[in-house]
Amino acid sequence: MMFCMRCGQQLPPEAVFCPNCGQKAETSADAPSGIPAKPPKIDCGFTLAVIAVVVGNVIGIVALIYAVLASNMLQSGDYEGARRAARTGKIWSWTAIIFSAAALCLGMLILPRLVELIAPGLTEI
Repeated sequence: MMFCMRCGQQLPPEAVFCPNCGQKAETSADAPSGIPAKPPKIDCGFTLAVIAVVVGNVIGIVALIYAVLASNMLQSGDYEGARRAARTGKIWSWTAIIFSAAALCLGMLILPRLVELIAPGLTEI
């Protein structure tokens, strides 16, 4: 079995070019000629998704779901689907992390004013 080194699509044995992306079909550089290339390695984004969940943001759960989906697609041989799911999961992870950081900054700005409104004499002590 041979896989495209660019998109991960499984190639027929006689393929010269990938029918999916047009990349020239190659075997891995370290393998002797005729041995098929290994499927591409895809970072599913588990670490980033876990960080997004730990930061305390519910959006991070969506990222974790996409990371699991990418892993399942990778195991089933759907490399292009795994790449898309991993990319989407990473976008959700960064969105969750940035949203949490913005909420923390906003909270630090609003909290002193809120305390002043609720208990005006408390901050003078």
